Amino acid sequence: MLQVVFSDSERGALKLATHCSCINSEDGPIGFIFGEGETTPEEQERAMAKLKAQWEEEKRRARPVGGSPGDVLCPSYGLDMGPLSGPNVDKARFNLLTAWLGGDFPLPDSTPEDYAQQRDQMWEQRQQDRLRLLETAENGEAVRIWYSPAAPWSLCGFYEVCWLLRSFDCPVTALELPQWMPREDGTVQSCLSWGELVPGDWAAFLPLEREIPKSVRRAIAMEWAGLRKENAPLRAVVNGRLVSVGEDFYDPFIRAHIPNGVFRVAQLIGEVLGRERLGIGDWCLAKRIKAMLDQGELITVSKGDGFYRDEVRRAS
Repeated sequence: MLQVVFSDSERGALKLATHCSCINSEDGPIGFIFGEGETTPEEQERAMAKLKAQWEEEKRRARPVGGSPGDVLCPSYGLDMGPLSGPNVDKARFNLLTAWLGGDFPLPDSTPEDYAQQRDQMWEQRQQDRLRLLETAENGEAVRIWYSPAAPWSLCGFYEVCWLLRSFDCPVTALELPQWMPREDGTVQSCLSWGELVPGDWAAFLPLEREIPKSVRRAIAMEWAGLRKENAPLRAVVNGRLVSVGEDFYDPFIRAHIPNGVFRVAQLIGEVLGRERLGIGDWCLAKRIKAMLDQGELITVSKGDGFYRDEVRRAS
């Protein structure tokens, strides 16, 4: 059985989850960084004890998902952004991946060559995974999809896979990430994507697996075909539905969290991501903040070590 996810973090977590390999205190030395003078030895000891207890609890409840790590695929990245169709769509999405990985907002210690190598590896892996997915489906082998309805990039990935498999007779199942996940200790966990779960927790959700029959795949494929035809700059989840939106769709969420006075770009991005839980990445917000600066809605006060560390303020 192939298992499909839609981000590198999910791919890595599910690879570990197949045989239930989790981080724990027996995996080797763990380093802690405490600011000088900010914590007492007693506080540091309590912090380490708390983390060790957390590891032991994760290890206790861990269960394997099963399957092989080599059967975990990630056939798409960031389909909520950029073009989906057109004569030069592959080139456009390749350029989008370049910008996303650092072409637009490079990190201080990275070079264009670093980003190019990472981009080429991701692009090649994507091509290989898509080809393998289609070959497996053609052979009638089973496919399991893990997706989140709250994350536009994940829901787009789910739609696209249903579109790719619309005519095949292979068994297809899916696990939709629930909004609320009760824990054994009586608490509730809420995640935007499967990648936020520790590997040992994935198997607890296997009872949610459901079949996606060919008729449903075709219905979803029709919706995806419509989104491909609209070919909007962005796709977002609105009232539980995936819809095409303009590039400025997230601007009101950004404006709602612009503080008074001077602030760093990273501070604003973190506030929007943490408060609104939009299921998008920081790059998408950084692009819109840059647009607000270009349009004069925001003003740069001082340049930092990279765009995210620039200090800005409202224009008035």
